[in-house]
Amino acid sequence: MTQKQPDIYNSKIEMLTFFPVILGMLISLLFFSTYYIISNEKKLSALEQRLGTVETQLIQIGENLELVSEVFSEAQKIKDHIQIRSKINTEQATEVTYAILYSARVNKLNPYLLLAIAETESSFYPNAVGRIGERGLIQVRYGTFKMMLKQGDFYHWRDTLQAGANYLVYLLKRFKGNTILALAGYNAGPNRTRERLMELASPYIKKVERNYARITRNNQYTTSAIYSRDLKNAGWAETKV
Repeated sequence: MTQKQPDIYNSKIEMLTFFPVILGMLISLLFFSTYYIISNEKKLSALEQRLGTVETQLIQIGENLELVSEVFSEAQKIKDHIQIRSKINTEQATEVTYAILYSARVNKLNPYLLLAIAETESSFYPNAVGRIGERGLIQVRYGTFKMMLKQGDFYHWRDTLQAGANYLVYLLKRFKGNTILALAGYNAGPNRTRERLMELASPYIKKVERNYARITRNNQYTTSAIYSRDLKNAGWAETKV
């Protein structure tokens, strides 16, 4: 009986038949693996971006909370000072406190300086009226009001406060940051010789200086701003770097 020999030729044919199938499967597997890796990389990249955004938002929230806490702390100090140094009621003291803080922050002014001016000018009475018609916490004249605030109510103390703060900014810029000269201009009018200006405003400046010294002596500085104890440099609230 003759032993049947394996059909090598047919085996090769079968292998050649399955080779494209196997190659196709390998290519598909390679493609799928590549797609899976790229897809995961994109997902990881997107996740990293989202985590970065969340981290930024959390940092911003933390900074905002710190600012709110700081403003509240500063407001409490200012309110305490107003209640000790005036006879206005608690509700008025609260309104005056936040109005002063708002005007100071909008104009980048030292709130303690505005506080000292308000104490000197009106003893913190928001609706105070002066001898020649000046009005409000920091006693603004009608002409100054119209020049410094295009829209507003001269008979509303919040508007006169904002106009007065704007005027103080103008004077600080005019006198190159010298707060004493700015105060002299605020009291006696800036269009005089420096000698005459200081002569006329000297009593007023001394009152503001005493009030400012008392305020800064009784209050700690905030963490984000520097308020000079020297009245000459006390106009601006300089942000710490």
